[in-house]
Amino acid sequence: MSTLSRIPINPQLRQGRRMLTNAQVMHAAVLSCFPPDISTDTARVLWRIDQAENAFTLYITGPEAPDLRVIVEQAGWSTRPGQTTDYRPFLDRITAGQEWRFRLSANPVKSIPGAAGSRGRVVPHVTRAQQAEWLTQRSGKHGFEILPQPEENAEAQITVTRTEDLRFERAGATRPVSIRRAQFDGGLRVTDAELLRRALQQGIGRSRAYGCGLLTLAPFTQ
Repeated sequence: MSTLSRIPINPQLRQGRRMLTNAQVMHAAVLSCFPPDISTDTARVLWRIDQAENAFTLYITGPEAPDLRVIVEQAGWSTRPGQTTDYRPFLDRITAGQEWRFRLSANPVKSIPGAAGSRGRVVPHVTRAQQAEWLTQRSGKHGFEILPQPEENAEAQITVTRTEDLRFERAGATRPVSIRRAQFDGGLRVTDAELLRRALQQGIGRSRAYGCGLLTLAPFTQ
């Protein structure tokens, strides 16, 4: 079983603000919704925060149904307890050739080789053009291609709609964790349904424990 959940987050509550501003706190809260012995062979726990003006929505995917009560009680509204749906029927309907709107929160980085015998470095892509190119280059191995803009010979239909730099303490780490997170919105065409289903359940890129990697699809409006 694979699930998709949605929970409104209340920024007026202290814990709601902490979850929205500290990826480590949100990571711990999301994991608390699942038993510690869950299997992540086919699907792993991923999460993403979507913002529309002053409204914040937490999306979670996982290998089984989560217990959302902890997050709702501490950081949400009792009148809006969150929703969980079985993701499998939707995943099974994905076929090659379909076109979807997509949203992805990811950590676009590149590796810089070190000198002989030394360890290289992983650094974030800085510009939005570099970030968009990062996703375009990786789309094929995840079972999709970015749709072109409606105008002939236009660039790919992808926009980096938000970027943010995260910095937080992690237990056992000798220094703070720094992550550059980018939100991608655009259109895609399915080229390999199985690879795309895997990406939807396993995520894309690095830092998937900290709000990166979750890809979601929605139909184009008429």
